[in-house]
Amino acid sequence: MESNKQEMTVKNEKNEGSVNIAKKGREPIKGRALAVLIIRIAAVVIAAAGFALYFATTKYKTLDYAAPLVTLALFVWVFIIASPKLVDTLMGDSSVEFTERGASKRAWRNFWLICAGALVLHIITGIVGALVFKNVSSYGAGLSNFFKLWREAWLKGNTDAGHYMNIAENWYVKEGNDNLLIVFFPMLPVLIRGFNLVIHDSFISAQIINAIATALASGMVYMTLLPVIGSSRSKVGAFVSILLPGMIFMNSPMSEPLFLLFSVCAFFFAQRRQFVLSGIFVALAGFTRSLGVIAAVPLAIIGIGHIVRLIRDKQKWGREFALLAVGLAISTLGTLGYLYINYSIHGDALKFFEYQSSNWHQKASPFFDTPRYMINYTQTYLKNGEINKFLSLWLPGFIAIFGSLFLVGSKARRLPAGYTMYFLAYFAVAIGCTWLLSAMRYISAALPVTASIAHCANKKWKTVLIFVILAAMYLANIYMYMMRWDVY
Repeated sequence: MESNKQEMTVKNEKNEGSVNIAKKGREPIKGRALAVLIIRIAAVVIAAAGFALYFATTKYKTLDYAAPLVTLALFVWVFIIASPKLVDTLMGDSSVEFTERGASKRAWRNFWLICAGALVLHIITGIVGALVFKNVSSYGAGLSNFFKLWREAWLKGNTDAGHYMNIAENWYVKEGNDNLLIVFFPMLPVLIRGFNLVIHDSFISAQIINAIATALASGMVYMTLLPVIGSSRSKVGAFVSILLPGMIFMNSPMSEPLFLLFSVCAFFFAQRRQFVLSGIFVALAGFTRSLGVIAAVPLAIIGIGHIVRLIRDKQKWGREFALLAVGLAISTLGTLGYLYINYSIHGDALKFFEYQSSNWHQKASPFFDTPRYMINYTQTYLKNGEINKFLSLWLPGFIAIFGSLFLVGSKARRLPAGYTMYFLAYFAVAIGCTWLLSAMRYISAALPVTASIAHCANKKWKTVLIFVILAAMYLANIYMYMMRWDVY
């Protein structure tokens, strides 16, 4: 009986899903094992050479190299685990290819239900945050004017929320202190500016935009993960994506909801081999955050694998190749548009690099070096008794960095290659800077992290445990945010 129930569940999930993974019993690809071995050896050699160069050009204490070495080893481990999937995909193995493009009515019905549930949850978490703020702060107004309380609670002064609203109202400027705002990407300010034509309040406009984006993002996570991890677990993923601790910023005038929505849509359309639409959403993500253009990685991997499969099956592939090329070209437009804004305002397309360094002390650096200085700062803060800085800033950073590597690595054999490669590229860029304050926020917005957590929800008790842990971490992050601790 149990076996029959499991078979029925699998059939129902397949019928509901918008895409299925085809398994045609293709003969093993010749040279696959050798290709995997070569890629793995190359990864180890490149990593070793990179670490040797890092070691030779720095002068840290011997123990200071332990954390970078562990971080790099974990990163390479994730790649090694994922390399067979990567080879299969790039060689056009249809057993890892998404083949059906349609979506059942039931799946879309679930999509809208999830969107509605996510919107309700978004509103509830916003209210909870405001009430926490009232109880932990000296804010004197009563609940009779709840909107003022809401605004005061979620407009944390030392976050980027005010900067986005400033850009929306005044655009980028060349002179004065506001010239530094060129480091913030324009999508959210542009949308706020548009809503302000009717609403005339940047905070309200941002809240409406983010509420809509949060709801749609949650629904799209479900639709995107449906062919990857099945119906029940993709539903879990839909709510995991907005309950990761760094996603408390969805309630603030920040760009997380838009970034999650656009990047997930890029995956969604790439999986359906709708390469131009995927490229458009990569461009939108790239106009929203610096990390957005990295969503072109799964687009390229899925697209190349699809074209190779067509060639191997002796089918026409020219049109698909042209569509992929167009999609990849379009995917760069968001980032190029942002660079053009830099050039039009400051006469330098890369001006934001200068301001990131001079004002925010951020420069590109090896991602594996970041845990080293995080440990050093942790020791200093704990020695000085500044427990709150450790709890709100560095501890979440360690959880984000090492937790995400373990999670994605543990699921790399099951996730599509595009997911894992996207995560590795995203991780390297997001974590690779000299003054990382927002590791948890960045990592929480990465779809493969959500997919890896949701994949664990194969039993009810595990699902309950996942949400209990996430709820505890989410509420802890809200508390620290409302206490005005170092949550960025």
